[in-house]
Amino acid sequence: MTNPIAVAEQELKERGIGSVHLDVNYAPGVALVVIDNPQRHNAFSGKMMVEFRQVVLWLESKAPEDLVAVIVTGSRGKAFCAGLDLEFAREHMHTTPTLALQVNQVMHDALSRFARLPLITVASMAGHALGGGTELLTAFDYVCMASTAIIRFVQTRMGVSSPWGGARRLANSVGRKAALRILASAPKITAEQGKALGLVDVVVDNKEDIYEECLKASLSFLRPFVFDDRAGQEDRVSAGAVRGMKQLVVRADLDRDYEFEAAILAKLAGSSKI
Repeated sequence: MTNPIAVAEQELKERGIGSVHLDVNYAPGVALVVIDNPQRHNAFSGKMMVEFRQVVLWLESKAPEDLVAVIVTGSRGKAFCAGLDLEFAREHMHTTPTLALQVNQVMHDALSRFARLPLITVASMAGHALGGGTELLTAFDYVCMASTAIIRFVQTRMGVSSPWGGARRLANSVGRKAALRILASAPKITAEQGKALGLVDVVVDNKEDIYEECLKASLSFLRPFVFDDRAGQEDRVSAGAVRGMKQLVVRADLDRDYEFEAAILAKLAGSSKI
């Protein structure tokens, strides 16, 4: 039987620009993933969606035994991730109607898998997260965010609902009332507001090189997950134990609502501004 996500990846893998990079040796016990599309504010093209999912699959099945955590960042610029690359959407999705469904299948699966990874995940957010970038943000365990950055769920302003599982993850994170307000009224959320909501864990003050400062803050935040510093020691924490703890707190039903979300999104196809 044909795997629909495999079919979708074949359709998407050569469409659009940008790339996703993995450095599995970024720091002891820590890998780095870079969403690299600076021309489009680090938005996802079809090609990048496939690359991101393949990175997640690799981390699921082939990550080194001593890997504890993954940091994800955008390339340098104003945005952490601006969601869907609208140039890609105009060039490809408008001329191939089935592509929108395939985009959502790939990204929903990729983010559901990412949220379930038996690794501690941190977003190093030096720039804004908008639209689909916020869907990505909800899949992290922790967020280190620049004080000058903004989070904004602009999906309703684009005439769509939450296509990549972000609504459910956000509600689990901040509660039903806060999630509904954030999703439906699209407020601009500052780093301090995000921290008060429980969406942001570390606020990084604006520095001369905020990009590097956010990465440093992410590594500093992860240090207790990687190193046992009791009595001044520098021993590594058991990676297997940390992974086991992550698995214990991961919800088993993270991706069960895909069909429901897809049905809601399909009803809005006529009003979409993408």
